[in-house]
Amino acid sequence: MKNAIELHHVYKKFNMRSGKNNTLKDKIFNPDPQPSREMWVLRDIHLEVPPGSSLALIGKNGSGKSTLLKLICKILYPTSGEVRINGKISTLLELGAGFHPDFTGRENIFFNGSVLGFTRKQIQSKLDSIIAFSELEPYIDMPVRNYSSGMYMRLGFSVAIHMEPDILLMDEILAVGDFEFQKKCMNEILRLKSEGTTIVFVSHSGDQAQQICDQAIWLEDGQIRLSGTSRDVVAAYEKSSMTHASIPEYNYRMGCRSQQQRDFGQALKYFNGALEHGYNEFSVKILRSSVYLELGMQEEASRDAERCLAIAPPGADYESIVQHARFINSKRGVEMVSSAQTVLFDHSTTKPDFLIIGTQKGGTTSLYHYLTQHPNIKAAAVKEVHYFDHQFDKGFDWYKRHFPPGLSAQALTGEASPYYLFHPQTPGRVRELLPDTKLIVLLRNPVDRAYSHYQMMVRRGLEQLSFPEALLAESARVQDEYERMAQDPGYSSTNCEHFSYLKRGLYAEQLKRWFHYFPPEQFLIMSSERLLQDPAECCQRAWDFLGMRAWGLTEFTQLNEGNYTSGIPAETLKWLYEYFAEPNRQLFDLIGEEYDWSPSERTNSSLGE
Repeated sequence: MKNAIELHHVYKKFNMRSGKNNTLKDKIFNPDPQPSREMWVLRDIHLEVPPGSSLALIGKNGSGKSTLLKLICKILYPTSGEVRINGKISTLLELGAGFHPDFTGRENIFFNGSVLGFTRKQIQSKLDSIIAFSELEPYIDMPVRNYSSGMYMRLGFSVAIHMEPDILLMDEILAVGDFEFQKKCMNEILRLKSEGTTIVFVSHSGDQAQQICDQAIWLEDGQIRLSGTSRDVVAAYEKSSMTHASIPEYNYRMGCRSQQQRDFGQALKYFNGALEHGYNEFSVKILRSSVYLELGMQEEASRDAERCLAIAPPGADYESIVQHARFINSKRGVEMVSSAQTVLFDHSTTKPDFLIIGTQKGGTTSLYHYLTQHPNIKAAAVKEVHYFDHQFDKGFDWYKRHFPPGLSAQALTGEASPYYLFHPQTPGRVRELLPDTKLIVLLRNPVDRAYSHYQMMVRRGLEQLSFPEALLAESARVQDEYERMAQDPGYSSTNCEHFSYLKRGLYAEQLKRWFHYFPPEQFLIMSSERLLQDPAECCQRAWDFLGMRAWGLTEFTQLNEGNYTSGIPAETLKWLYEYFAEPNRQLFDLIGEEYDWSPSERTNSSLGE
């Protein structure tokens, strides 16, 4: 497959006059032209951008970002080297460039579209959509010389974004209009990305660069200083730009970002760094208390929350702070293991006896909590270790330190990482290191699971598309990434983790991969709906499966329950049941049991993460 964009050994220089000779006075008193000097803006740039990928260009002013973008879209040509483009380009560089001031907005849509290389018929087919998106219907037949700068940019953005390019080039354009319109623009860019458009984005905003782009390069003095994932490159660039005075703010901001990305261990490090460098104690601790809670450190979470009650600044919403502290304290001894266990056990050689391997949004948190209430089942340091998917490079000794040492002959321990069922590399890794482990699987109606997964991504700020749009975009977002994960043991895909709403519900293909490595008797497979309806029976089945004596647990609190009120649109619901009909039949044939996942038996309850 050809790359969408290739640059090979590209150099670009400009000839700069060392003095001015522009005015009549200059020409009379300094008639000789001033010598020019060479300024190299780009030096030895090598870049390959595959189709459908997204790349951010970051760096200080004058680093060569915009020049590089103009070379790609052929506004400029390299001094030496080669630039190859495969696909139709649309640019969001200077919005409205080429608008005729005396033409109306409608006339400029046709004019600007023609400049961008589209036929009148193509533009006509999109005219109504362009006008509606710009929100300029009342002014569309007014000459654009009467437009405000914001209206001008709205119309320019709307024309460019509707031209369905193979390659979209953007240079700091997301300051268009008010906040709601900016959000709409961002959603439209993410839609194009999900549909396979190649994106190159110049930005000073690390947050926007990470939201739009998977990869990034950092330009400095016309050269590529660093390339890699957008998260890593942005973090390195922002850290290098810090002054001593900005270190506290940097740590606080990076803590917030890591918390949003659910990297709670990293968030804790950044928040601790912010406090060490003197950042506002209240601002840090109100957030750090939630991070502690996610890490299972209830004592620390409660201490931070209660401290915030004492140091709340004047005018703060004290009622909300009290509510937050009550919520933190309500989780003590309920949702996570005790804080003493969150520190890894030194020199432990314990291997887990069981794994709850999935499915995500199927009630694994609740089941793990119920099982570890048994006096002979000891909890791991954290419920989700993620060793066999995300942390495999840390080694088996690191993994074993998550489990309590010195267990009696009657005691068991285990963990629950629901990504294990879906991750293509996990079954082989588990077989190699834990060939005798027992495997527990919860399977939820894939329709409900998909919607619950989607709602979780919306709550975390990671999903901008509507549910129907996200389902349509999934193949472009996930399929190639998943295949690469299957082929490359070192590859990790955030798209597969975040946007696999449909693919994670194809349980038969996931279980077949596990059955290739483990015999059926090492599995306990149950429906999530049954766990919700009769948790006592499901717990007893699990304890029997693990060889544990009966235990009279009487309180079954549902944990990590999602909260959302809107339902699945009727047409989308019908489509989903048709989509999963055959995969569900294959599942029931595979496991020899049939679950009632018909539309009439749907439950609106959202099981835990």
